[in-house]
Amino acid sequence: VFFYPDSNEIVIAGPAEGWTNSVQGLAMGSTTNKPVLQLDDLVTLLRTFSDKGMKVFGCSINPRPEGMKELKEFVDASQAKGALNPGQTAGWVKQLQDKLGMQDIEIYGVPANSRVARVIIEADYRMKLIGIGKLDGGSNIPDYFELMAKNPTKTSSIDALRWWLTLQCDKVLTSPEHTAFEIRGSKVLCQSENQFVTAQGDHISTGQTEVNNKLFAANFTAHFAELAQKDPVFADMKNIFDLAYVAAIIQQEREANRHTWNPATFLSNNGFITARYDVPLTVYTVASHRIMKNHEVVVQVAGGVRGDVRSLLGNPSIAEVSPRLNEIAKTNHKTELPARRWWWDAAN
Repeated sequence: VFFYPDSNEIVIAGPAEGWTNSVQGLAMGSTTNKPVLQLDDLVTLLRTFSDKGMKVFGCSINPRPEGMKELKEFVDASQAKGALNPGQTAGWVKQLQDKLGMQDIEIYGVPANSRVARVIIEADYRMKLIGIGKLDGGSNIPDYFELMAKNPTKTSSIDALRWWLTLQCDKVLTSPEHTAFEIRGSKVLCQSENQFVTAQGDHISTGQTEVNNKLFAANFTAHFAELAQKDPVFADMKNIFDLAYVAAIIQQEREANRHTWNPATFLSNNGFITARYDVPLTVYTVASHRIMKNHEVVVQVAGGVRGDVRSLLGNPSIAEVSPRLNEIAKTNHKTELPARRWWWDAAN
């Protein structure tokens, strides 16, 4: 990210390529076959990290307490009767899903009808489906039940798990004059926690995660790049995380009065109007079961996505001054074009 104080302009630099539209209508790079950055996403996030924005964004998929209460009572009663006969399984699973019902989606920090909201919700939901074995994440990301089979642990009649996705990077380098920034080692981090379900159906945070839950999250993080190559929604979400860094850096510099770039229409709802999308507010229950040693184990998952960039930028172990960036900023002059002109640059 380059700042030009003399003209109050900002340049975002990175790899470039041509693109084509996929059958789903997503713009994909012609060479890498990865989703490209979207201007609408940048504008949405500039508003999130503006003076009037929440400065954090995300979503969560939450089970309803009344559904969890019915599920817990149903599973406990079933366990008391002993193991199911093979012919009972299909009906039992149907009752399981009916008891839990729908889950509610909460969106914060970005408009609920924005593309950012749509992408992070889909990525979160698909991550949970991979975790309970309803979607294939590849051989390097085995689901929770596969991990349980290899690493047997003590389980309750219902395991309430929480998985959520957040962002991480190795370094955010800054030139001494704050005219250039480099985001290095940007990645997606999957985190985990075991939760306790009360008799009233409430999820209580434990602050702890057992071995298989922790291992799923670690595998998801370590092999995220492979998964993103296979499933574009995860690559699309990482693009959004990268643009969140850019938006947060810009706002940080404006707050410090080091740069006076004027966002103009980007921060005006009457100026630049981003596309609106249909975004779900409820989703089907993310739960599954397996019979492990004649014991029905039910796994129910909550969680979400959280983009808290500001806390990362303020972390002294990540922020670092790099004199090398001063030289890069001096040699990479912005292209001189007539005012009010949009353009794209590409280089080999």
